[in-house]
Amino acid sequence: MLGLFPAGGLAVTDATASVTVEQSAVTGITPTGGYGIALTSVDGAARIVSRATRAAFLLDISGRYGRALAATRGALSPQDIAGTAVTRLDVVTSPRTAFSFSADGLLASRLGLRATNDLTARDPFLQGRVIYTLGSRVGFTATTTPRSYARFEAGYTQAGAVAADHPEAVGLDSHAVLGSASFSWLAGRRFRLGPIVRAGYTHFEHALLDVDLTRGPADITTVSGLASATFEISRRIRGAAALGMTVASPPTFLKDESSSVIAPDARIDARYAGRGYGIVGTYGFSYSSLGPRIGFGAQHAAGLEMWSRPRGGREFRSVIARWILRFRHGEAPLATQPRLGLPAGTPLPEGKFVTTAVAAGGSLGIPLATGLILTGGVDLELINMRFEPDPTGASAPTFRTMVTVAISAIGSTDPMRRMPRDPDLQDQEARPAVLDEEEARAAGGAAGRKGTTEEDEDAFYEE
Repeated sequence: MLGLFPAGGLAVTDATASVTVEQSAVTGITPTGGYGIALTSVDGAARIVSRATRAAFLLDISGRYGRALAATRGALSPQDIAGTAVTRLDVVTSPRTAFSFSADGLLASRLGLRATNDLTARDPFLQGRVIYTLGSRVGFTATTTPRSYARFEAGYTQAGAVAADHPEAVGLDSHAVLGSASFSWLAGRRFRLGPIVRAGYTHFEHALLDVDLTRGPADITTVSGLASATFEISRRIRGAAALGMTVASPPTFLKDESSSVIAPDARIDARYAGRGYGIVGTYGFSYSSLGPRIGFGAQHAAGLEMWSRPRGGREFRSVIARWILRFRHGEAPLATQPRLGLPAGTPLPEGKFVTTAVAAGGSLGIPLATGLILTGGVDLELINMRFEPDPTGASAPTFRTMVTVAISAIGSTDPMRRMPRDPDLQDQEARPAVLDEEEARAAGGAAGRKGTTEEDEDAFYEE
């Protein structure tokens, strides 16, 4: 017990900490040849969740350092560096309003990233860099009627690198400001619908400008309008969908600024949670950032995650298997020749940059004792990029595999967190809100009516 929120009643705080030692074998194929690495890493993590009647707080931090014990010629950086921090505060400010603030940060090298991290299937220009991202969001929810609510959000994110093989690749790559407004109406007991409007501005310091890999600044402004729906077919089956359009300013290095990019925006999310297993599938198409060193383009993104507890019974009830598959395909417009010496606004012949990435992984967690878990896993990654027209005449695919064995020691004030948890429960805890539905209903007003549905929507529609 800890009274963090005096105005909202006595708070209940749970704290969890873990230490993990990993041994990995990494092999890869790059355009310059193959490599192999024997990698040893140590990972530490801590999580604090504090809940009161009208407020909740989450702090989740982790860090990892690894070192190659052996490596062949052509291997990547011999160090594996990673760190994450996520914090969120939710406050029910009145019977009809609620406020939220969240901030997160990431620091990571390429070497130790898994399929569970979206960066493994995103940007082919992350090789040889220690990257960072920082972001924060402020949200306000107001109940408008007993069956509807409105939500407003504003956020800022930036991405860059703190170290790289080449000095010019260090520093800020991009930063973006995003605002959104949405309205949700309960059309049935398990069905919500409503409009969403988003506006954003992104500045790139090192965007791709032409097929000769010329880089420079670029600014993109976007406005999107979508019609959204969320539904629960049953307690085990949930889904969400959104369909709309995005209007964006054109890349100034290609076209006259009077023209605009108009692209569809579609997203689908479906999940099933059964007794002892679960499936989550997502798909999205959007005109959005393909990476902090690329720029905007049309992008397909899909994901499939499955988990199961393969056997029941006292000896096997805490064993958990997990599989994940991610896919991304994006195309960004480029000039086929540099703009040097040409008047501003002069149209240039268009080419494009195409990137396709697939990441897959599987793991098996086996408790050796309460608070002591043995985990084995395999991760695969394939990334291919090409230019059209291609000045080099060849694409640049890379392939990587990672086989990992790890042992984790976990301590927690909550005994349930000392064993492998279902990914669906982990996802709920990792989502922005940490208010339980029953606590929210006890608080009344906006939080009481939204339950967990709105937070699902936040995670689903967030860029």
